[in-house]
Amino acid sequence: MSRSGDDCLPDAYAATSTLVPRLVATLLSVAACAAQPTIRAIDFFAYTGVDIDELRSNLSIRPGDPWTSETNQVLRSELQELLGRGPSDVTAVCCDENGKRLVYIGLADGSGSRVRLNPEPTEPLELDADLVLLYDRFEEAVRQAVSRGEGLVVEDHSLGYPLSHDTDVRALEQRIREYARSNSSQLLAVCRKFSNARHRGIAIDAIGYGAHSADQIEALTHSALDPDPTVRNNAIRALSVLASSQVELQAPIPYAMFVDLLASSVRQDRTKSVVLLAELTEGRDPAVLGAILQRALAPLVECARWSWSGHAYHARVILGRIAGLDEAIVLAEAWNSAFVDVALDSIQRPTAR
Repeated sequence: MSRSGDDCLPDAYAATSTLVPRLVATLLSVAACAAQPTIRAIDFFAYTGVDIDELRSNLSIRPGDPWTSETNQVLRSELQELLGRGPSDVTAVCCDENGKRLVYIGLADGSGSRVRLNPEPTEPLELDADLVLLYDRFEEAVRQAVSRGEGLVVEDHSLGYPLSHDTDVRALEQRIREYARSNSSQLLAVCRKFSNARHRGIAIDAIGYGAHSADQIEALTHSALDPDPTVRNNAIRALSVLASSQVELQAPIPYAMFVDLLASSVRQDRTKSVVLLAELTEGRDPAVLGAILQRALAPLVECARWSWSGHAYHARVILGRIAGLDEAIVLAEAWNSAFVDVALDSIQRPTAR
């Protein structure tokens, strides 16, 4: 199961956080999402060496145009012609507060990446059919909850695993937790070794609902570098839930790999890592902030300059913390795009920090 992607299960599904209490996902209903969506913005990442303004002007797809089943391929074809190589990612995310799609285009050429993903697992393990069926029901319940709730889905992360405020979804999440607590050995084996990526994604998501332990954090951290992007998404999201919770962590969450993932060629690696690092920098650990400043400032700024504040907010918060700005000011002003330049100006003037 994936909680993100180019469909009507929203990218920021239930993004409730102790860091930003008012940043809940502004999610449109499945019906609204499906009704001839239009493009709100087209943003880029991993664009070092590319004149983005010129590239934007040469694309035939513009904000305000409809997003259709052909739009993704049109963009890929045009980028191939304009750049002489294909994009690393083209994703249309549903949706902003008005039901419009947000299009993200990655232009990474594969050079200089510090991210080394795990080898592709090859063993023929299997998940119990009952768990797979449970996740099928869970995904459908989420879709129904989005529709019934006029698009707003809220989660409680205080216990270290997600619990939806929707009663149907919550009941299934509690069943997933019961299964995970009783079958941890099987889940740990599947997420590391099974060749079926969908089953690895289910297994690692379920582990996020399991008993809190050092083994849990180690498994989630390992799967954050899985070769499949959905598995990585589920693992990093589960770590973010843990980091934002009120439970005592049984082992520290390592930060270095997520600093490197800020420069990933895949958008959701960046967005999920930004959310996790926003939690890990809440205490302003100088080692974490220093690593981001030294190794990932440029990709962080790319994320912070995205058009929609719902996706740029956490990156802006991290920038404000690197700049040493007052936390109350950071949390309040990071909703505004102008905050990026304020933070960068402070970062570039060390005596003011």
